[in-house]
Amino acid sequence: MKFWDIPLTVLQVDINPELGQPNGYTEWEPKDIQTRMPVLKPFMDMVKKYGTPYIGGAFCTDRLKLTPFIKYCDDHFGQGNYITWLGIRADEPRRLKPKPGVRYLAELSDFDKSDVIRWWRKQPFDLQIPEHLGNCVFCIKKSTQKLGLACKDEPGLMRVFNELVTGKHVRDGHRRTGKDVMYRGHLTLDGIARMYADSDYSNLYQAMVLAKRFDTGSCSESCEIWGDQLELKFEEVVA
Repeated sequence: MKFWDIPLTVLQVDINPELGQPNGYTEWEPKDIQTRMPVLKPFMDMVKKYGTPYIGGAFCTDRLKLTPFIKYCDDHFGQGNYITWLGIRADEPRRLKPKPGVRYLAELSDFDKSDVIRWWRKQPFDLQIPEHLGNCVFCIKKSTQKLGLACKDEPGLMRVFNELVTGKHVRDGHRRTGKDVMYRGHLTLDGIARMYADSDYSNLYQAMVLAKRFDTGSCSESCEIWGDQLELKFEEVVA
């Protein structure tokens, strides 16, 4: 944040391992992100308690983002005494849904995706993250093709994440499908990796470009804390 001089609070969920008990949060400083913050621990603790997220059950946004955010704001500002601003752009109309206490970037700016890209090019650094690796790399909401590309780009990370969602530590047996079945078409991450193992990377990438799979609105893979899958009351989701 040294480039823009803005205050930033970093929150990390603390998962209470006991079912039925609410989770908490830890407050960090930005400098802790690459030093003191435990890598993958919140996600691992989440799958131990709740199992893996899946299409039709994308509770990860709620458990990892919404719960600590609301608890922090209620603790510091008081329940109902604050407004939440989300960075949803004007060219994302399907995601601009009125919600009590929630406002959007589109109300202040007509910036679209191309404007954001141009703005980043003028900054002293760039995240340099390809489109298909943005947000959670192996997000359950990404298209199969994007996941196939991600598996090719990050094979080591794919193996780590696959163990994270299939290991003995993961809660299982509480839903119709197994813990490893997380993606569209009842697919597993390992299955998707094998599906695209023999595909030429360049051909797969170009096919997605031609099909406009990277354009705004082509894939709902962003997980704001008030996404469509979170039409829940807070007291119902903290358990």
